[in-house]
Amino acid sequence: MKPVTRLFLISTGWTLAMYMASNFVGAWFWDIGTGLRPILLFYTILFVVMVASFGMASRIRNHLSSPVMMTLGIVLNAIYLALLLMLKTKTRQYFIPLAVLDGLSSSFYWLSLFVLASSWVDAGQESWFNSWTGTIEAILGLVAPPLSGWIIRAIPGLNGYRAVFFIAFLSLVGCTWLIMAARAPKSSEPPKRQDVSTPRTLPSIPGWRRLSWSFWALGMRDGMYFFVPNLLLYIVTGNTLLLGAFSAMQALVEGGVFWALTRWSGPLTRRLGLLLATIISLTALGLLALPLNAFVLFLLGGVVALSYPSFKVTLESSALSAITQYSQDEADRVQLTGVKEVWINGGRLFSLAFLLVLLTLLGPFHLADFRWILALWSFVPVGIYWGARGLKVGEVRVS
Repeated sequence: MKPVTRLFLISTGWTLAMYMASNFVGAWFWDIGTGLRPILLFYTILFVVMVASFGMASRIRNHLSSPVMMTLGIVLNAIYLALLLMLKTKTRQYFIPLAVLDGLSSSFYWLSLFVLASSWVDAGQESWFNSWTGTIEAILGLVAPPLSGWIIRAIPGLNGYRAVFFIAFLSLVGCTWLIMAARAPKSSEPPKRQDVSTPRTLPSIPGWRRLSWSFWALGMRDGMYFFVPNLLLYIVTGNTLLLGAFSAMQALVEGGVFWALTRWSGPLTRRLGLLLATIISLTALGLLALPLNAFVLFLLGGVVALSYPSFKVTLESSALSAITQYSQDEADRVQLTGVKEVWINGGRLFSLAFLLVLLTLLGPFHLADFRWILALWSFVPVGIYWGARGLKVGEVRVS
């Protein structure tokens, strides 16, 4: 099996596990009586751990290979799901260590995935790789969440959740076998790099600072929009089938946009895509005039999904191109990838910490109050556009 094929299969298995289980962890905590603030604290701790882990990437880069890190991340996530299965309702007493475990597993997995991608994806194919990866994720997102929602609703009590977590656990076991059965790939010829007389350092990469701020803004957007609308939808309706349909709807919309980006990819497309994604994001301001019900949350989910692919493909392709071009070896790729992930997860952490502070200082929120935050957060993508509009893939620029 070719290394890149194995990487796609592992990525598919991981994504399947995440779609089967992760979308319903918030609903699980809510159903066992954890409460809104502890759920927000769970995700805040998760991102604290991820920021710290990626920040330590430069320290571990010479001690762990990327395949070992990926194995460790997958195994830790399997242990996390096994604990959810065994602890049952007692998980509300251990949400802090569970958040730490989930954060560590995600950090190791994503760091190794990005590093392996920068090693195995040929120069000039970054946009294609990210677009098709997004398409596969969207297809899985169209099938897995509704299936999970149906299983949870069909099996009485908490056993439906446990069945979904067990399926995700088995998927991660398959990922572990795939990565452990892999032979070390032969090193391909390093990509052509610009001739320089001094070693490449982070500040010397053209446009890297602006790209980093764009990742920060993307993280701020993700931190608020990736799980808060889902959780609010479940609180409003109490229906896991609707929650699964919500995730499937987002996957369908994202998949269509990702597919379009694979067909039409060029400087003009990227520039127009960024602008349109930013304008579409701003339409969430309309929430201020609407009640916060299931229909409105579905509209918000559609807006979020419609704008996300252009942001992801542009930023990730620019970062992958820069890392491939300027890194000298795997240790450099680990360090650069770790820095990139610190920025994006720092943005996610800021969003959740901001919401947690509001809940603490202002007391319990009425559901209607959330529409103000969700609407005002529509301005955040303007920061993504500002940072990325002048960047071009291949030279860390987009136009």
